[in-house]
Amino acid sequence: LPEALADTLGINERNYQTATVRFSGTDFKVIGILNNTRFKGIKDLDREPLTPVDFIMMEKLRQQGKDLGEAGFREYVHLEPDNIILVPFQTILNLGGDLRSIGMDFVDEKTVSDVLASLMPRLGMNLYAGMGDRIYRYSSIASTSISGVGDLAIPILIAALIVLNTMLGSVFERLREIHIFSSIGLAPSHVGVLFMAEAFVYAVLGAISGYLLGQVTVKLIAYFGIFEGLALNFSSLSAVFSTVLVILVVLASTIYPSRKAADVATPSIDRSWKVPEPQGDEWAIPLPFSVTGDQAIALNRFLSEWFAAYEEYSIGDFVTQNVSTEEGQNELGKTYAIKLMAWLAPFDLGVSQRVELRTLPTTMEDVFEIILYVHRESGDVSNWKRVNRRFLNTLRKQFLIWRTLGSEDRERYLAMREEAAAAADSSAQSVA
Repeated sequence: LPEALADTLGINERNYQTATVRFSGTDFKVIGILNNTRFKGIKDLDREPLTPVDFIMMEKLRQQGKDLGEAGFREYVHLEPDNIILVPFQTILNLGGDLRSIGMDFVDEKTVSDVLASLMPRLGMNLYAGMGDRIYRYSSIASTSISGVGDLAIPILIAALIVLNTMLGSVFERLREIHIFSSIGLAPSHVGVLFMAEAFVYAVLGAISGYLLGQVTVKLIAYFGIFEGLALNFSSLSAVFSTVLVILVVLASTIYPSRKAADVATPSIDRSWKVPEPQGDEWAIPLPFSVTGDQAIALNRFLSEWFAAYEEYSIGDFVTQNVSTEEGQNELGKTYAIKLMAWLAPFDLGVSQRVELRTLPTTMEDVFEIILYVHRESGDVSNWKRVNRRFLNTLRKQFLIWRTLGSEDRERYLAMREEAAAAADSSAQSVA
C-alpha cells in the first residue's frame, strides 16, 4: 500500500504484517508499505515512472490540443504512487486488468540482441533494451515490398515494342501533317513533343481503362464465385505502381518515334536557327523564311504596315520612325526593302538602330530570301545584342502570322501595293 493510504487505514510498519484490506469484494493481505519518494525515483527503461499511465488525463490533454509527441515514443502522464496499490499479476487479470508493459531480464548483451532480432519483425510494438550502460529503443515500421517484378520484364518488353511499332507507324502515316507543322514555323522539338503528348494521353486513358476493367472483372469473379477466397485490393500502392509503370513504358517507347518525327520536320544537322554574330556596328541576319513570286510584294506591304503602326506607340517592344519601302534591281532580279529607324525596349538603355529588311531573289527561280540588316546608332553593344533577341522574336511572329493569312488577305496587300504604284505613276504624269 502507498504511505498515504496506509496512514488513512491506520496501518504502519509495526502492524502491516497482520493487516488485511478488502478491495473489489476480495480480502488482500498487506505485505508492505511503499515509500512514495523512493518509488517515484525508480525509472523504467523508457525513463518514465513504474506507475500506470493516466489515460483519462492523456485524453483530456489531447482534446485540449496539447502536443503529446510521436505515438509510441511520447511522454505519458502517470498516476501518482498515492493513487495505486500493488497486487499480484494474475489477480489483476482476474479483476479485468490489462497487460500494459513487460519487463525481462537476460544474462548478457548477446542474448538481448538475439531476442530483439527475433521479436522486432513480429511485433508492432516499441521496445526498450538496456545493454551495458546504455538504453536503446526499437520500433517496428510497417512497409510494403514488391516482389515478382522480374517476371514482368518480358511482358513489359513486348508491350513496349508494340507501342514503339504503333507510334512509328503513326509518324510515317502523318508525314504530310508533320511537313505542314514545319512549314508554318513549328520547331522540330515541338513536333516531337506533340507525339509525346499524344502518347501520354493514350497512356493515361489506357491505364484508367485497365483499372476500371480490373475492378469490373473482380466484381464478376466474386459474383459468380469463380475463384473462392480471392481478394484483390485495388486501393493499395501496388495499383498505383502498376498505373505509373504503364504510363512510363508508353512514354519511353515513344521517345524514338518522336525523335524521328522531329527529324522529318527538319531533316538537317542544324535543328535550330542560329543568329550570326554582328560585325562591329553592322549586323546581317538571314531570316529562316522565304517567299515566292508576287507574295514577296505582298509580304513587304504587310510588314511595312506593321512597322508603321509602331510609329504611334511609346510603349511596347520597340518604336519606329521614318518607315519607307523601296524597290531595286540586282543581277538576279527585282529586290524589295523596308527601311526604318527603331528604338528598342527597355528604352532607358538608349538602344537605337537603323533597320533594313531586304527581300532578295535567289538562284532558284521565283524564290526570294529575306535578310535583316541592322546598324547600331546608340546604346551599349552588349545591350544592343541582348534586346535585339526580343526584336527578332517579335519579327519572327509576324512572319508566322503572314503564313496564317488567307489568300484573300494576301491579295488585298498585293492590291494595295499596285494601287500605290498606280497613284505614284499618276502623280509623276501630272508633274510632267
